[in-house]
Amino acid sequence: MKIEENVPFSTITTFKVGGVARYLITLESLDDLPEAVAFAKRTSLPLVPIGGGSNILGPDGVLDAVLVRVQDDTRVFADETVTVGAGASWDRVVREAVEHGLWGIENLSAIPGTMGGAVVQNIGAYGAVLSDVIESVRVFDTHQGMVREVLKSQSAFGYRTSIYKSERDRFIILSATLKLSFAPKPNLGYADLKSLDASSPVNKIRDAVLHVRAQKFPDLSEFGTAGSFFLNPIVDADTARALQSRFPNMPVFDLPEGGIKIPLGWFFEHVLQLKGVRSGAVEAWRAQALVIAAHPGATSEEIKNFVAHVTDRAKKELQIDIVPEVRVL
Repeated sequence: MKIEENVPFSTITTFKVGGVARYLITLESLDDLPEAVAFAKRTSLPLVPIGGGSNILGPDGVLDAVLVRVQDDTRVFADETVTVGAGASWDRVVREAVEHGLWGIENLSAIPGTMGGAVVQNIGAYGAVLSDVIESVRVFDTHQGMVREVLKSQSAFGYRTSIYKSERDRFIILSATLKLSFAPKPNLGYADLKSLDASSPVNKIRDAVLHVRAQKFPDLSEFGTAGSFFLNPIVDADTARALQSRFPNMPVFDLPEGGIKIPLGWFFEHVLQLKGVRSGAVEAWRAQALVIAAHPGATSEEIKNFVAHVTDRAKKELQIDIVPEVRVL
């Protein structure tokens, strides 16, 4: 177990802004888990599991907490089943699955972060969601002080959520088991993938997703970002119809988890005209307004103020309540 003090958020999050975390524990073995929990209790500080830091905005000052991350990045392929350590790069998992000829997660290519973070968020893109392929999740339950195997049916997966998110900081994700398929299952319903057809091999679909995302998201070597900052509102059919009566060109998407997704990015671009709007060192990204990008020199407080401004505009001009997807510590 490795314990570091006063770790800059600029080094452990993709936003690359903020002050420092009081402690960061890197778990190198399952044997370290009880000691990590005990350390947090001794310091009287909250224990906060993190992954690759791609969905976190840290404060500008000191966060009095013990951050904990799992180092295990193993990937075990057994026929159509893949078991992945929580510390594995998510996109590496996708790449290797595609190289094995496996279908099911190719539409989730190029999403930053780790396997553990992907489970917590129940990541999704281009009509695919991670929970479609999850069989079980292995966790350390800090309340019970034990390792548990949690089935998909027990994980309360929903749109960008799970029991691991709703019962925040209770569970440290250790690994996840995915059930993929050698049988072709192209998911091409989104306009960005319309150039492909049902005969497209899985690697071509991954290539197309990589190309689309490269055009829409900031280069992490130049900017800080956590990707899409806000959750798309999920509404019932009546609410969706009422919005479409006000905004006839508004597209809607039926979610595989249930409900209708309102495309917040469309509103940001076509109604609020936020694309490329910049305040100081913070920008609603020029190619995708749902993404907030931090230019060099940005602060966490600047980002929070920008988010508050956008949230207020959405409420006043659209009568829509929006909430962050990014966790603001």
